[in-house]
Amino acid sequence: MASHSFSASPPVAPSTSSCPSPVHVYVAGVGDVGAALLRQIDARGDAGRDLHVIGACTSRRAAWGAPNRDPEAPLAGVDEAAPPDWPAIVDRLAQETPRPLVFVDATGSPDVADYYEPLLRAGVHVVTPSKLANTRSQAAFDRLREAAAEAGVQYRYETTVGAGLPVVQTVRNLVATGDRVRSIRGVVSGTLTFLFSALRDGSSFSEAVRAAVDRGYAEPDVRDDLSGTDVARKFLILARTAGYAVEPTEVQVESLVPDSLADAPYEAFLDRLSTVDPYWRERSAAAAAESAVLQYVGRFSPEGIEVGVEPVPGDTALGQLGAQENLFEVTTDRYAAVPLVVRGPGAGPSVTAAGVLADVLTAVREARPPSPPA
Repeated sequence: MASHSFSASPPVAPSTSSCPSPVHVYVAGVGDVGAALLRQIDARGDAGRDLHVIGACTSRRAAWGAPNRDPEAPLAGVDEAAPPDWPAIVDRLAQETPRPLVFVDATGSPDVADYYEPLLRAGVHVVTPSKLANTRSQAAFDRLREAAAEAGVQYRYETTVGAGLPVVQTVRNLVATGDRVRSIRGVVSGTLTFLFSALRDGSSFSEAVRAAVDRGYAEPDVRDDLSGTDVARKFLILARTAGYAVEPTEVQVESLVPDSLADAPYEAFLDRLSTVDPYWRERSAAAAAESAVLQYVGRFSPEGIEVGVEPVPGDTALGQLGAQENLFEVTTDRYAAVPLVVRGPGAGPSVTAAGVLADVLTAVREARPPSPPA
């Protein structure tokens, strides 16, 4: 799916009624976040009539809603519909659907992410909690922003970092007002925050990992959390949003997955993880001896991005985070002596969906005329 070509829809005539035209929304990915988003749209009641969900899909099913049906209708129809035909779906959105139109991608699919640029160029707002499109090459990231600017639409990805926390928008606002981001430090993985909180409470490393899996805090394969890749992607997105050019290969990542277990079958990995318990017990004790605790910390500065485990003072906000909390410290030219701090729950379908819904509403509100041809 490297290349797609769709022309923009003809301009839609402005409404002559006193009511604004409804915002058309297509939701790709009706999993936990997508389903929560549809419920939140429906729960807005009369206030939600400004949003018209025209269609939805899962990885196996796709449905188009009839005009003026309630927001839950496409979700109800997904079980009986046909599998998604992405070229046809995107062509219909690009060519036939009235504007304003917001495409929400909650699939986490790289194939779907390939369609962002043609959708943006066709005058469709794109909102996503998926990190995939933003963590490809710097050139690919730049093309998405340029496509949105040239078409006068919004590309919004607030929930790629910190779920519903206003982290990306905070960095955007700082840059837009002429400030310069000097550094960002933070604990940004709810799973890893839980893990190291459990270590402080006396659990072994393997017990803490098991607990995160059993409570549903981890990815289907917890190695996706332990690898540090998710944290690295979040800091890459923040650095790029702050205006810095960084390639994924330039990020230094400490993985918590033992090399000997990286390719083991999943249950074998969990069963044999206790072999590293002595190592983590020793690291935790060494930190405690210095009145510190272990956290998985990400750091960005103009010199680069590093993510990994480090001891932090136990009496600081970073050292006292509860399970699944995120904390970001942003230092800028203006916030030099004391960093700007954003803290709160950084995971969960409901808070993520709420952030996506806020992005949908903001996308239409902040839309502007297309950039003139060069």
